[in-house]
Amino acid sequence: MDFTHIIEFIRNNLHQISHAYYEQIKKTELMKNYRRLSEKEVIAREERVFENLIEWLQTGASNDKAEKYFENVGAERFKEGFPLTEVNYALYITKKVFWSFIAWKKELFGFDDEEGGIDFSRIMEYVTILNNFFDLGNFYIIRGYIGELFEQLEETASMSKEEIKKILMHGAFDDNDFNKDEIIWHHI
Repeated sequence: MDFTHIIEFIRNNLHQISHAYYEQIKKTELMKNYRRLSEKEVIAREERVFENLIEWLQTGASNDKAEKYFENVGAERFKEGFPLTEVNYALYITKKVFWSFIAWKKELFGFDDEEGGIDFSRIMEYVTILNNFFDLGNFYIIRGYIGELFEQLEETASMSKEEIKKILMHGAFDDNDFNKDEIIWHHI
């Protein structure tokens, strides 16, 4: 597939997309740790996500590229003390902002010819590949984050139930929605 137009669009709009992400972060109560970062840092982190998307598309959408980048992000966010749910939600916001920027821009998908015909199977292929980046991102972020958690557990040999809840769930649920003493043991 040819992603030239999408790559060019991302490059030309990188700061605007990243700034729109920052605006979403500022409004979202679930993003307490991200909101503590400076605007410049939030935007720089978001720009790195899209720079990696560009590289990922240019190199044939290889899982290896996504794996390395996002596992590092997960491990870094663990070390910084971000709850896993917040990191996961941050990538959701990235995906939401991205799609809002490219929605209805048929020229990005090669539909700017005179005929104007739309091949829905081709659109679905583009959408699937682009969504794979974000979905793989979530998977690898979780894997990197949990990997770093286990490394810490090996070093300290202990972690309290409260510490585990804080790093995995903080900010994701209304405290009244679940029994705090049982949530770790129940399947979702």
